[in-house]
Amino acid sequence: MRALLALASLTALVPTSALQDAGAGLVPLALSVSPARLTVAAPGSRRITLRNDGSAPVVVVVTQRTWLQVLPARFSLPAGGRARLTLRAGSRPRAEPGDHRLLVLFTAHPLRGSHVTVQVRLGVRVSLRVPGRIVRRLAFGSLRLRPLHGARIMFVPLANRGNVTLALRGRVSASLVRRGRHAAHLRTRARAVLRPGTRTVLELRYRGRLRGAATAVVRIRVGARVWEHRYRLRL
Repeated sequence: MRALLALASLTALVPTSALQDAGAGLVPLALSVSPARLTVAAPGSRRITLRNDGSAPVVVVVTQRTWLQVLPARFSLPAGGRARLTLRAGSRPRAEPGDHRLLVLFTAHPLRGSHVTVQVRLGVRVSLRVPGRIVRRLAFGSLRLRPLHGARIMFVPLANRGNVTLALRGRVSASLVRRGRHAAHLRTRARAVLRPGTRTVLELRYRGRLRGAATAVVRIRVGARVWEHRYRLRL
């Protein structure tokens, strides 16, 4: 797979001589990379080919990421030239198992003294695969109920007992059930993500007129997995 990025839309920043090159079919500043997406297992390495498809020589700087190292990290590339780079993925003692999506950026700018005054950025999407068994496990704590400004606020402690980060935003739902029937929907507030070994508190809010005995049902859906916990309470 090859990704191509050309700054033909930024012609206002390029002098007339460069525009003449562009009119002749030569873009002043353009890069292509292959592959544009790749998967690498940690620890491991992959090769990347970067090519200067423009008419101007450039200097390329690689933005390094935490787990990834690209060698060389800075180099010059003549017009029409190409470079073979090595992407290395290291291992970390507490790395979460599974796939991690990362982005490696290549920034190219003209050599000093060039008449081209723009720069381009090109990204390679990397799926970093960390070996190990994935464990997703949530533990619910005891619900606490508190009235506040005409509403009933329910606080539910939650702990991540697994070894991977769990996304919570948009995946938590709660309702009130009475005599086996749905009685009301509860507004929920949750942290965006919950990392392994950490805790948070879900906030459930009810402003209706229902009073007396009821059951609060809390559901968390992460992919195909659903956690559900029920709490008997009195509003």
